[in-house]
Amino acid sequence: MSREQKKSEMTKTIIETAKRLFNIHGVEQVSMHMIAQEVGIGQGTMYRRFSNKAELCMTILSTDFQALFQRIERYLQENASCSSYEKGKYMILEMIRMNAEHSSWIEVIFSQTDFREMHHKEKFSKVPAPFIAVQHMFEPLFKKTDGMEDPFFWSTTLAWSLNPILIRTFSEKGYTDEQIAEHFAQVFLRGHDR
Repeated sequence: MSREQKKSEMTKTIIETAKRLFNIHGVEQVSMHMIAQEVGIGQGTMYRRFSNKAELCMTILSTDFQALFQRIERYLQENASCSSYEKGKYMILEMIRMNAEHSSWIEVIFSQTDFREMHHKEKFSKVPAPFIAVQHMFEPLFKKTDGMEDPFFWSTTLAWSLNPILIRTFSEKGYTDEQIAEHFAQVFLRGHDR
C-alpha cells in the first residue's frame, strides 16, 4: 500500500471512529484526544489530519451538505418561475431541517472555528465551505431585486442567522420548521416579488 493510500485509510478510520464515538457519547463529550486514543494514534497524527473538532465534523457532514445543495439546486431548476420569496423560503426551510438533523455537529463547527480567518485570503479555504456556500446560494435572490442595496450583506446575514442555537430556541418555543422559515422569509425576503 502506498503512502497516500495509508494516509487515506487512516483518515477514513479516524472519521469512522469519530462518528461512532459521537453517536455513543454525543459530539460535545468527545475530544480529539479520545478519538486519537480509540484509533491508536498520537495526537500529532490526529491534528495533522484535522486541525480541530470543527474541521472533523465538517468533513463528516460534507456529504449531507452536498446532498442538501443538490436538492436545493434541483428545486430551483424545477421551480424557476416561482417568486424569489418562495424560492428563498424553500431554501430557508431546507437549512432549518439540516440544522435540526445535525444541530450538535453544526454547533461545534460554529463554536470551534475562527471566522476571523475569512478576512485573510490565504486562510479563506479553511473556513467551512457550507457557510460560504449558503451565502452564495442566497445572494442571487437579493441581486434579482430592484433597488436591493448590498446583496452580499443581506445574503451573508441570512446565511449566518440560520445557526442551530437560534433555530433550536424557536423550536423550543413551539414554532414549527415551516413557521420559522416563514418568519425568516418575512424578515429577509419581504418585497421580493411575493
